[in-house]
Amino acid sequence: MATFHQVLPDLALYRGELAAAGAPAVPPFAPWAPSGLLAQLPSPPPGRSGWPWTVETTPWAGAAALEKIPSFSIVVPSYRQGRYLEETLRSILLQNHPRLQLMVIDGGSTDESAGLIERYRPWIGFARIGPDRGQSHAINLGLSLATGELSGWLNSDDFYLPGALRRVGETRRATGAEFIYGDSLALDEASGRARHVVADFALGRYVKFPGLVPSHGSFWATSRTQPLWEEQQCAMDYELWIRLLPGLRIRHVGWPLGVIREHPEAKSHDPAQRIRWEEDMRRNGSAHPDLYNGSLANRWREMEFPLVQRIARAWRRRGLDARLQELWRECAWKTHG
Repeated sequence: MATFHQVLPDLALYRGELAAAGAPAVPPFAPWAPSGLLAQLPSPPPGRSGWPWTVETTPWAGAAALEKIPSFSIVVPSYRQGRYLEETLRSILLQNHPRLQLMVIDGGSTDESAGLIERYRPWIGFARIGPDRGQSHAINLGLSLATGELSGWLNSDDFYLPGALRRVGETRRATGAEFIYGDSLALDEASGRARHVVADFALGRYVKFPGLVPSHGSFWATSRTQPLWEEQQCAMDYELWIRLLPGLRIRHVGWPLGVIREHPEAKSHDPAQRIRWEEDMRRNGSAHPDLYNGSLANRWREMEFPLVQRIARAWRRRGLDARLQELWRECAWKTHG
């Protein structure tokens, strides 16, 4: 069996390289309007309505409130996802967050992506279009420029739900949490139907279990940022959580924050990606052997984890139907999952 050696990049070096190429030392916040950005953004494509096309999050009100809310740095890695990218960008901008730093890192797409990035460039703090070394490298490039209080990334075929950043910001202010995550929706591209995915109960001791927290609904204190392992091609978020979560103050938001799109080209649903997933898991085993050995502590955790999650999910599903109905009304969607 091949042995993998983990080598993590220095984000400060990436920041220096980007600065030398003309990137701003501090990417500016997206322009903000007290009345919201919906009327200022490009018009949605014909036939698109609801969130995030004709619906926006109610803007924050009051100058005093604006100074108290955390700033966000959101990175969007993208490559040939032009048919989804606009929805992703609008779902971030229409959060109407007054302190939002948006970075888009495109790997040199040959579809409509470059044109979309140009259309939304007035609201993008930094955009890079050109070859990179894959998704993890693209995310690292964006994270190297992040100066917001909280950071996260959103893949260009996923999107946030209305009020996501507000709920995370309020949780940060109320609790001082260093890692905040929420539930999510899984949207089936073929049927157009969405199902609610209740997030696991996340603790540092559970990081060996895949799918613990969704990247499309997770945010962390920028001061705690660690780079992604760039050899990881599919399970980069899982491996990052292994290093990032232990020791952090973690809080769950009892509300769906993001949507993961299920379509044939998605890495999590493309059978052609199976070998890459398996390689990533072997890399994880080499980099973090203590998590996967047959120790008594690990055997106990494997029995403990499913029991704890059953209890946590049952607790978190209380009042679920009413919450989802409220979400669908907020999104002005016509169909329910």
